[in-house]
Amino acid sequence: MTSGPGGGVFRGAVLAGLSALLAAVGHAAGGGEVPELAALVPGLPLLAWAFTGTASRCRGPVATVAVLAVGQFVLHSTLELVHPSHPGPSMLATHAAATLVTAYALRHADRGVEALAAALRRVLPRRVTPPPADRPLPVLAVPGPAVPARLARAFVVAHARRGPPVTC
Repeated sequence: MTSGPGGGVFRGAVLAGLSALLAAVGHAAGGGEVPELAALVPGLPLLAWAFTGTASRCRGPVATVAVLAVGQFVLHSTLELVHPSHPGPSMLATHAAATLVTAYALRHADRGVEALAAALRRVLPRRVTPPPADRPLPVLAVPGPAVPARLARAFVVAHARRGPPVTC
C-alpha cells in the first residue's frame, strides 16, 4: 500500500475495479454472457477488492499471481451463477490474461500512483508559506459588546440639537 493518506484506498479501488472489469471482459470474450450492470456493480468489485487486497500483501510474484488466479476463478464462478455458460479453452485463456494484467498492474500500482501524484503537484497551486514572524502582527482594536450599548444610551440622553447658541 502507498504511504500517503488515502493512497491505499485509492489504489485498492482502482485495482478492484480493474480486476472486476477484466473478469467481466474476459468472461464475455471467452464466450460467456455478461449479466446486467445491476448484477455486476455490487458483487464483482467487492470480491475483486478482497482478492487484490490479499494479493498486495503477498511478497513474491508467484504468490500474487496465485491469489489473483483464485480471485479470477471466484469472479468467474460468480458470473456463472448469474448466467451459466459452457467454459472452454478461450474463456480459460482470457481469465488467465486478466490475471496476468491485474498482477502487472498490482506490481506497478505504487509507481503509477506516485507518478500521478507528482504530476498533480506540478499542476495544482501550492500553498503559500507565510513570511517569518519578525515582528508582531498589527492588532485592530475592536470594541466589546458593551461599548456600542453605552454609546447608544449616551446619544439618547444627549440633546438632539447641540451646537453654538443662536444669535438673534
